[in-house]
Amino acid sequence: MLASIKSRLIVWFLLISSAVFAGLGFTVYFELKGIVTGAVDSHLHSEVQLMAGLIRLEGSEFHAELSEVAVGDYSVPLSGHYYQVVLEGGRVLARSPSLSIAGVSLPLAAPAARALPQPAYRTMTGPDKKALRLHEESFEIGGKTVTVQAAETLADAYAILASFRYILIASVAAVFLISAAVIFFVTNFSLRVLGVFTGQIERITEKNLNERLGVINLATELKPLALSFNTMLERLEASFERQRRFLSDASHELRTPTTVVKSYCDVTLRRARTPADYREALEKISRTAGRMAAIIEKILAAARLESQIFSMKFGDVGLRSVMEDVVRLLRDFAGSHSIALTLALEGEDSIVSGDRERLTEVFTNIVDNAIRYNRPGGRVDVETAVEGGWAKVTVIDTGSGIPEGDTGKIFERFYRSDETRARVAGSGLGLSIARTIVEAHGGRVSVESAVGRGSTFTVLLPRK
Repeated sequence: MLASIKSRLIVWFLLISSAVFAGLGFTVYFELKGIVTGAVDSHLHSEVQLMAGLIRLEGSEFHAELSEVAVGDYSVPLSGHYYQVVLEGGRVLARSPSLSIAGVSLPLAAPAARALPQPAYRTMTGPDKKALRLHEESFEIGGKTVTVQAAETLADAYAILASFRYILIASVAAVFLISAAVIFFVTNFSLRVLGVFTGQIERITEKNLNERLGVINLATELKPLALSFNTMLERLEASFERQRRFLSDASHELRTPTTVVKSYCDVTLRRARTPADYREALEKISRTAGRMAAIIEKILAAARLESQIFSMKFGDVGLRSVMEDVVRLLRDFAGSHSIALTLALEGEDSIVSGDRERLTEVFTNIVDNAIRYNRPGGRVDVETAVEGGWAKVTVIDTGSGIPEGDTGKIFERFYRSDETRARVAGSGLGLSIARTIVEAHGGRVSVESAVGRGSTFTVLLPRK
């Protein structure tokens, strides 16, 4: 197998061009052969007609006044030009001196007595052991059949064909070599842009992912590749940026509890303290370590999600049963926060293609947030509906709401406003994970909120 595109182009071009030229050459060769043979046949036909016109019957005897055609090549022994006239029954009435001198005759099938045979042309080996073209035709003269034969050597015709054949072979060989040279230089020139293209790609590393391949004046065939590569670079750049932000945010989130633990340890160890003081310090350290553990668990969950996003087990999932499970799971948690949690199921059950476990995680995170950031005595209403080709799940809470400038940020990893940081412990990863899972299912999640009036989260998933 040829691994090089240039080699494949050259080989295929040469094979195809050689086949085309060879086919064209052989076609012309056989056409020329037919023309040359046809010219010989035409001349023989004229000779036979001429000789037939010189045969006459006098009484009961035939006379062939062929002295006019018995000169030139017909008079030279084994000249390759022969004729003979044969009467019915096989008696030779006349023959060319070239045959008489040689003491040979042309082969002749016995003519039919009741019907004149059709004029015939055939190629045969002559008296001089060379190829002859023979034409024989029978005529009825005086009630008897007279067959006239004329033969002509094909040496000249074959010489012409041989010369053409040599020219043809030389031409095909020359065309092959010239084509090989031309296609080699053409492919080198045409594929040189790939070298430039490769050089541009090699210069792009993780340090300059913001660079893009130039598509201006680029070959038409390479533009789709360059555009696709630029799109891939945009995705890689966004992915690297998310990873950098993820590490930065994770470090920021872990810095505070780490500082708190270290501070409590340093302050406690500066002097001897009572058992109660040690207990109080250890309890604070334990709570802070618990928060750190929760953050680390969320970080690990987010990292695992990135690697598992393409290995989800998709199947038919009924959203009604998913939401019933979520509400049943969180009802006690809502009660502990004095929040009324309700589920309204409208219309038929919506069937979606998805991973049931992951979808349960999505709605658990959203409803959990609606409970945590609600006011005491508030409500969380969960509704399912059908909207065109989408299965729709709405989670409405009566919490404090989200400032207008923060609604576009709450789905980012680790994002938490200063107000929520002060009120509720958390990691800021739940909604980010939820959005990632929803988008992996071909859906989308959005939020509408007003400060002091609560928030409405809407999840749309494509129905089956």
